[in-house]
Amino acid sequence: MIINRVRYLKGPNYFAYTPTICIELDLEELEEKPSDTIPGFNERLLKTLPNLGSHTCSKGYRGGFAERLRQGTWMGHILEHMAIELQNLAGINVIRGKTIMMEKKGHYQVTFDYQEPESGLQAFLAAKEIAESILNDEKDTNVQFYVKQIEDLYYKNKLGPSTEAIFKAAQEENIPVERIGDDSLLRLGTGSRQKYVQATISSQTSNIAVENACDKSLTKSILKGCGLPVPDGEIAHSIEEIFETADRLGFPLVIKPYNGRQGQGVITHIKNKDELFNVTNCLEAYVEKFIVERHFEGHDYRLLIVNGELIATSLRLPPYVIGNGTDTIRRLIEKENLNPLRGDGHEKPMSKIPLTHTVTCYLEKTNQTLAAIPKQGELVQVAGNANLSTGGKAIDVTEQVHPTVKKMAIAAAKAIGLDIAGIDFICEDISMPLDLSQTAIIEVNAAPGIRMHHYPSEGKKRDVGKAIIDYLFPSREGAAIPIIAVTGTNGKTTTTRMIHYFLSNDKTTVGMTNSDGVYIGEEILDQGDCSGPISARMVLAHPEVDVAVLETARGGILREGLAFRQCDVGIITNVSGDHLGCDGMDTMDDLVKLKRLIAEVVLDKGYCILNADDPLVAAMGAYTDGEVIYTSTDPNQPLVKEAIKSGQKIWFVNEQGMIFHSSAGVIQPFMDCSLIPITISGMARHNIANLLQALAAAHTQGRSMEELRKKAVTFMPDTNLSKGRFNLKKLNERTIIIDYAHNEAGLKAIFETVSAYNRNRLITVLAGPGDRVNEELIRLAKVAAVHSDLFIIKEDDDLRGRKPVEVAELLQEAAVEAGLHKDRTRIVLNELDAFVSAWETSRPGDLLLFFYTDFDYVERFFEKVSTNPLPKK
Repeated sequence: MIINRVRYLKGPNYFAYTPTICIELDLEELEEKPSDTIPGFNERLLKTLPNLGSHTCSKGYRGGFAERLRQGTWMGHILEHMAIELQNLAGINVIRGKTIMMEKKGHYQVTFDYQEPESGLQAFLAAKEIAESILNDEKDTNVQFYVKQIEDLYYKNKLGPSTEAIFKAAQEENIPVERIGDDSLLRLGTGSRQKYVQATISSQTSNIAVENACDKSLTKSILKGCGLPVPDGEIAHSIEEIFETADRLGFPLVIKPYNGRQGQGVITHIKNKDELFNVTNCLEAYVEKFIVERHFEGHDYRLLIVNGELIATSLRLPPYVIGNGTDTIRRLIEKENLNPLRGDGHEKPMSKIPLTHTVTCYLEKTNQTLAAIPKQGELVQVAGNANLSTGGKAIDVTEQVHPTVKKMAIAAAKAIGLDIAGIDFICEDISMPLDLSQTAIIEVNAAPGIRMHHYPSEGKKRDVGKAIIDYLFPSREGAAIPIIAVTGTNGKTTTTRMIHYFLSNDKTTVGMTNSDGVYIGEEILDQGDCSGPISARMVLAHPEVDVAVLETARGGILREGLAFRQCDVGIITNVSGDHLGCDGMDTMDDLVKLKRLIAEVVLDKGYCILNADDPLVAAMGAYTDGEVIYTSTDPNQPLVKEAIKSGQKIWFVNEQGMIFHSSAGVIQPFMDCSLIPITISGMARHNIANLLQALAAAHTQGRSMEELRKKAVTFMPDTNLSKGRFNLKKLNERTIIIDYAHNEAGLKAIFETVSAYNRNRLITVLAGPGDRVNEELIRLAKVAAVHSDLFIIKEDDDLRGRKPVEVAELLQEAAVEAGLHKDRTRIVLNELDAFVSAWETSRPGDLLLFFYTDFDYVERFFEKVSTNPLPKK
């Protein structure tokens, strides 16, 4: 078996709405060996991975996959289920997969869910190795070895529990969220409405408040100045100063590093000078200064404040082990760390108890060591603090908090200036009224971990992640700029450009991607074909963008999926058989399903704008949650009549060329098509179709009819507003039209438009994309041949896997077959040379139709003829 290609589809995609790995797999000789023909394979597979026996598969019931194995299924399908099962064994919750046969025999697209890409791919590689070991009749496979590999990768690369809780809460609240980099930074929202969260510090958190909280001495001063309870304490710079401070404060004491975090290096409940002496002998040598303060008897609590509200409270217990009379303390800690709920760092609900200097120092306080053997049932506390990071446990007590304690915690967060804060508090009983003499705030945390609240050892889970999201964004509208996504076979770029133009004004910055570039307002950020998800994410991340208009092409969806989970307006222009045979899109049904994805991800309060003149597009209305708005250039279209009758929104053109808008049964005239430049005096029916969809989209965003009229008559089909789309120039009594049409439907639309022009001859310059199947290229050539008097055939710079001249000769042969005499065809491979050849061959009154691939050649052509404007006779 050979893996030919791996794709990580991060957003909604052809296969699923969830992140999906797509692996193009060549089964080689296994294509001839379904599972029922391989002796002993099914039995050994189910013995190796017993849980596969419970997979439902397409049968829809438990054991369905095992039944498929017995009936005979192919190895790609088997690896799909194995990859899913191995991820689940590693603690990664995934369920969906699908394997699809490709056009080439023995080649399959194996797809399955993943949560983290490296572990997801490793699951497939492990599945492949396990399957091959069974096929080769090797000894029993160590499945746990592979599971550990997958698990380690997953926990190494995934978000930590606190950040993950915020990430998931954002998704559940329908707030766009994206991880930035490899650490804990999240971008929440899009465009001009975006905000950031790192761990639990938000972009709304005051920098000076964080500085206040990080300075423990300053924190105590601020709190004490407000009358809030804090322990007496001093800063010590040496061992001598620690003892001097102890004499002044009295025992019991707590010692902690001045700049410590997550409870590291904290030694509590030092009862006398002997214990203090033991402690000072093992303090971290690199720590420059310590805080020495009075120890308060009582329980350790964490109170979590978000935007002035108490969201959760945990009772924190220090880590401990229970003796068995045999094992050392070290061994008991090692055994406890095998608990599946404990992990390294913050990866799991509880952290492992660290076998570090902090533990040995705490034990030394009471003359114990890691080598000591506790008695049977003896409870041994191994750290002086109750932080989860040092192996502590948490019990939810939110409902027990007395109102006076709650008020105190909120006041502490406000005093420091924090919007999100963790207040560490010592008292005997948090359910009793606040007693200032028996309680103390021991720390205010600017980036409090919320793992303990989401995964308490005991008690009710508290969704702090949701509380943080609700604080930052009361609604999705406050978080996400409107996204207008445009897909289809033809007309995407023109439609996108018009929407951008219609929506732009002094108060609204519109970000746009299309096949020409990335635009923020009028500024160009990138050039080239930018109709994929990378460019879309660039627009959505830009802090000045108020509305995103995104051309969303086939190739980008297939490579990575969509750049957004949902859109406010989805537009499908049309669907024709373009790119069939490429990237697994072998049938019209495949293309329809792919384009329909835009309709499927429209929000339920959004709009799905569909071309009613294309039956394949019109049928997509059944697949969207948004309000359907039809557009049509045919007033006799049944959907037009039905929409008007039912009160549905629709934009259409009557037989006299007047555009109308109908809503709630009220029909309003918009304006005559012939007055709108992009329609080429009403002749360009394809541009009228594009215009209707652009008007419909802009109208959903609150643009008035009057404003749209003014915009429509000023949108010119020139190189400024509509570069490369039916750009017309008059030069030396010739007419030159520049367009990007590169498929059969697009060519027909252009030839239909130019048929109304008075002309002598029509000279066409065209290339055929090398990645298209021969049948599509032949149809392309025949359309050009039927309408042209002279056909000049060029070649793309990128041959896309073809041999030089191969496509050009195929086009010439097809043109001749269509009835164009060979003398009226000409192969001029270089694009610029082909344009020049057409110009030099032309006569006054001719119309030259240049279907370009690279607009740079168009610009160079006009530079060239401007210095030598008269073509040769």
